[in-house]
Amino acid sequence: MTAEATVGTDWTIIPEFVFTDAEREALEAALGGLTANPYRLYEAHRFQVGQLIAGGAVPERFRAYVGSLADRDRAAEPVVVLKNVPHDRDVPVFDFDQPVRSKYELKKTFVAEGFLALFAQLANTPAIGYVNVNDGDVFQDIYPQRRLQSSQSQKALRQIHFHKDLANHFVRPDQVYMVGMRSNPVNEVYTSFVRNIDVIRCFTDEELELLRSPEFYTPFDDLSTMGGGRVELGEADLHPVIGGRGPEDLRFFENRTVGVTDAAKAVVPKVAETLHRLKQRVFIEPGDFVITYNNHTIHAKEVVAVGDPEALQSRWIIKTVNVDDMTPHQAHLVPGTDHLING
Repeated sequence: MTAEATVGTDWTIIPEFVFTDAEREALEAALGGLTANPYRLYEAHRFQVGQLIAGGAVPERFRAYVGSLADRDRAAEPVVVLKNVPHDRDVPVFDFDQPVRSKYELKKTFVAEGFLALFAQLANTPAIGYVNVNDGDVFQDIYPQRRLQSSQSQKALRQIHFHKDLANHFVRPDQVYMVGMRSNPVNEVYTSFVRNIDVIRCFTDEELELLRSPEFYTPFDDLSTMGGGRVELGEADLHPVIGGRGPEDLRFFENRTVGVTDAAKAVVPKVAETLHRLKQRVFIEPGDFVITYNNHTIHAKEVVAVGDPEALQSRWIIKTVNVDDMTPHQAHLVPGTDHLING
């Protein structure tokens, strides 16, 4: 993982925890023994992961580190990077037309999924799925697909502009957890981050008043609307760029969020320029684990240079989206489930 220096911020993303090879190998072996397929039997997979935790499979040093995150100032430190985490090895390349179906057929071990589920249980941050995304899979892929390669979604081949996950969905995740699975350093593909608080500091009081007014519109994300979803989401609401879910909330999708008044239209380019001036780039390698606190930062996928187009087509990060508490979202659950959002 490498990070470029930022401009206008005192925050730097650096790895905070590194598994020793012995720790990783032991936990990888334990997770490799999981038998429940998380794409067919999610609850059983989650239960098996809980049994591993109860049986003492988690290194105490890692357990203590995860426990320390409960006291983290998310606004000041909204991104976490861990290195050398357990993940699957020698996973085949998936079909460009049907990567998710191909994954179902070809992936026989579930180490990365198990690690994501394990972390969620240790941190008490339940993972959720959406019926409109991969038919409700909890474990999703940042992996290109031919039909959606030009979209602004996790199936895009190239750049995904600055955004936060599901920012105008009625259930917005509190965290995004990502495990690097496959990347080739000849392709300069970065995940770039900006803190909300740094963005806000760049605007005048008059501009902030405008940005806090509901004079902006952002369409629903591509994956929820173009991915063959089963639930019609209707039209997205007008919204403020700053505020809404707290005074430092930032709701903006670069090149998609528009102003609906002349003043709002005029300020949108400054928001985009500010994001690029403050951004911090991270190269996610296999075995890197990245946490994004989704309500305190905004992120992008940037493709700076391509040395191997074929490798770009198989770049892969597996992820979950998670919440701090399921209680506020109970009304949106598919009946009979405790994790699947009906939308």
